[in-house]
Amino acid sequence: MAKSLVDFLEELDSNAELKESYLKDPVATAKNYGLTDEEVAIIKNKDWDTVRKQFENLGSDPKVHTH
Repeated sequence: MAKSLVDFLEELDSNAELKESYLKDPVATAKNYGLTDEEVAIIKNKDWDTVRKQFENLGSDPKVHTH
């Protein structure tokens, strides 16, 4: 199964190593995780409205992190 942006953001909450890498370089971390170019662009552009919509489509509430 391909990893999605939702998977990535959920794993950030529980994986300290991934979170540390993300805080240093969010775009490279997203690419290395295997996200699509479109999903990496969401991270790069900090398009949190798109992220919120993806969680809403799953019926989940996103956790908001500010870094």
